[in-house]
Order: sequence, then C-alpha cells, then structure tokens
Amino acid sequence: MFQFEAEANAGQPATMPVLVTGAFGRIGQEVLKRLVSEGHTAVAFDVPSKSNRRAAQRFGDKARVVWGDIRSTEDVDAAVKGCDAIIHNAGILAPMTEQQPELAYAVNVVGTQNIMKAMATQSSIPRLVYASTFSVCGPREPGGPPLTANDPAIGTDNYTSNKTECERIIRESGLPWVIFRIGVSVSAQTKDFSPDIFRLLFGIDPKTRIEYVHPRDVALAQVRAIEAPEALGKILMIGGGESCRMTFKDFYAAIFGASGVGELPAEAYGQRPYYCDWVDTTESQAILQYQEHTFDDFICEFRHESRWTRPIVRLFSPLIRSYLLQYSDAWQARKR
Repeated sequence: MFQFEAEANAGQPATMPVLVTGAFGRIGQEVLKRLVSEGHTAVAFDVPSKSNRRAAQRFGDKARVVWGDIRSTEDVDAAVKGCDAIIHNAGILAPMTEQQPELAYAVNVVGTQNIMKAMATQSSIPRLVYASTFSVCGPREPGGPPLTANDPAIGTDNYTSNKTECERIIRESGLPWVIFRIGVSVSAQTKDFSPDIFRLLFGIDPKTRIEYVHPRDVALAQVRAIEAPEALGKILMIGGGESCRMTFKDFYAAIFGASGVGELPAEAYGQRPYYCDWVDTTESQAILQYQEHTFDDFICEFRHESRWTRPIVRLFSPLIRSYLLQYSDAWQARKR
C-alpha cells in the first residue's frame, strides 16, 4: 500500500509535477537532481527498501516521495495522479530477468501497463518518457553501421522480450510518449559485480562494439524530453557519442586498469555475439542536446571513487584475477 512522505519544497517555484519511477536507482536519482535543479516538482516512486529510504533522505524536502509497488494498480494510480509527465525508469535488468522471469515480467511489463492505465484516467494526460534499451535491436556481429531507431525491436531473452513488449504497448496506447533506447550506462558508484555479471561479461566477444552514456546525460535527456515537442512520438537512440564508442576489450581494459585489478588474459573471453553496438544519436542530440560527458570523464570518476581501495587491490591483484577467472567458461575450458 502506498504512503506519501516528504512534501515538496514550498519555496521552490515548480514548472510541472513530474513522476519518476525507479526513482532511487542509478539513473533515477540523477533525474531527481536534474528536476529539482530546474524547478520542477519531483515526485519519486519506488519500493521502500532500506537502501531506497537512505537515498530518499538525501533529497530531504526537495522531492515528494510515494512509496509503493509498480505491480499494484492502487499504488501506481496514487503516484500518477496530478503529474504532468512521467519518466519511467523502474524495471528489473538482466541477468535477474533470466533468473526470475515471472517477477521480471510483472515488474517490467505489468508495471508499464499499470502506468499506461493510470495515465489514461487523468483529466490532463501526462507525457511518458520510457527507458528502453538498445539491446532490443538484437545480438550484433562486430562491424556494420551504428544502430538506429528504425532497427526493429527483437526479443531474444526475457529482458529484451520484456522491453520489446513494453515498447509495443506504449506505441499502440494512443497516449503521448517518448521511448529512449539507452546505451551502456554505469556510474562510478556501481557496485553490482556479482558472479552472474562476470559470467555474462566473460562470454561476450571482446570485439563487440558498445557505446557508453553517462547516467547524468541520460537524466538530462529524459528531463528535456518531457517538454521537447520534437521528441513526442519518437524512439530516440541515447548514447554518449563518438567519445564514448569502444569495444568490450577497450571497456574491460579501462575498468580493470582504473580499479587496480589489471588486464585479464585475452583467452578469458568468449566469442558470443551480444546485443550491444554503437548507436546513431544524431536525432536525439539535435533535439535534446544532452551529451556532456565522455567515457574518459567516467573513468576519471571511477578512479576517484576507487582511490582508497586501488593500492590494496593492486597488492592482491594476482589473487583477484584468479578469483575472477573462475567465472570465465572459456578460461576454465582451457584447464580441462
């Protein structure tokens, strides 16, 4: 059941009330900061976990918080009521979507349906900005042109099937929408380095191309999309631009180097195609003007975040690399 907390700052003139789902996730918090800085009334919707409650405290009275479950129509109706725009970031990501498919579908697809139903009941219909992923374009062999919004959405696993279905629901709704297909967007504070993540990453062909986009740039694009008339009814590719284009090999080298772990052997990586590539952001950048950070900016932030742990990691790097390699199927196959 929902409950309201933390009234909006009465002294702050608001341009419009904007609901953010998944508000205390990586990108959601950046969206809240941007909304507050631009004078909007930020309405944050998320589940009341301990970590989310701690994150909410950092916003104080600058945002109105609605605790609830996106699977609950009652909770979603309460959150959507009176909002002029909705930035929908809530969802379950891979690999959890593959491990808990029923939960993932309920959150990702049913949750989005609940948002659309609640939108349709408002006297003034809000605009939806939906966070999809460039992964819906399917696995890619290295090379070829960058992905575009004209590439069809293809469900190749639970995660991309969920996103593909959500895109269809939104496009067929008759309601005002903008869909973002977002590139790789991790922050310097990302802590999700579970064994399942490493198993996934080690299997990918290191020649696979990826395009990074900083979470603050995604947030800027989302906030600008709530009002930009040119964005309405469009699928927009969201990436960092040429300064954020690389291969997985480059990405691994930068991350492991900045952390102090050091380079892992080439034989650790597989040859599996993956649903990543560079993206054509010509249209999204022309409309939203959001590309303000480079991949090098992210690495600098990552180095700063790991400045105290890096000397220790370097000291134990051989042991850490040995630990990581146990999650590489390619590496383990060499030992059989």
